[in-house]
Amino acid sequence: MASGLRFKDKVAIITGGCSGIGEGCVEVFAENGGTVVVFDINDEVGNSLSIPGPGKIVYIHCDVTDEQQIKKSIESTVAKFGGIDCLVNDVGHDHGTHTIDELTVESFRQILDVNVVSMFAMSKYALPHLRKSRGSIVNISSLGGTNAQAKKSTYCSSKGAVISLSKALAIDEAKNGVRVNTVCPGPINTPLMRAWLENDDETRKQVESWTQLGRFGEPREIGLACLFLATEATFTTGTELMCTGGCEIGYGIKADF
Repeated sequence: MASGLRFKDKVAIITGGCSGIGEGCVEVFAENGGTVVVFDINDEVGNSLSIPGPGKIVYIHCDVTDEQQIKKSIESTVAKFGGIDCLVNDVGHDHGTHTIDELTVESFRQILDVNVVSMFAMSKYALPHLRKSRGSIVNISSLGGTNAQAKKSTYCSSKGAVISLSKALAIDEAKNGVRVNTVCPGPINTPLMRAWLENDDETRKQVESWTQLGRFGEPREIGLACLFLATEATFTTGTELMCTGGCEIGYGIKADF
């Protein structure tokens, strides 16, 4: 069984690992033998994270919009475990559906800080260690980063920036043996998604119909995609893996909500 552990004896940092897609990534990497260091600000959940199996989960309180906390947390990780093999940047924010008239310039700055600048900062301070291990970065973008959505101008532009950041870093870091890729999830069964669709069966069915597979994805499925990019996809860099159930293919309903 040990030979099937795809991340055995390796170290991953996963941001936003206390819930949703991040939690799914943490579970998958730990189940595959890795030491997973979770950067998050939810101390109650973070300090209780556990999983049966050969891997290890360690929680570090880190606000990824704070550069000094990032530096300190990465230094602590390396001091304790000797290095980093993979960085999964998952932290993201979506402030809902609004027209540009309903949004402020400051709200745009805030979402860029969480969704893009945090990934830049995490990558900047992790890369010296990833170069030593010839590791990889996986950034979580969104279907909205490649296919625009109604009333989400700030969210979609921030997620599109994640893809461009990943491609540019992939070019720069290829000479150092570090691969940088993006995963673009579609509708995933996360707490945020469930809260949005609570008691709204009609909208739930409509969202499910956007996918060719006719269902929501699960956080673990995104975790498996990230693990694939971190381990097996050794000739893949600067690309985005669409984990959308096929939302972007075929001709669909033009949603406006």
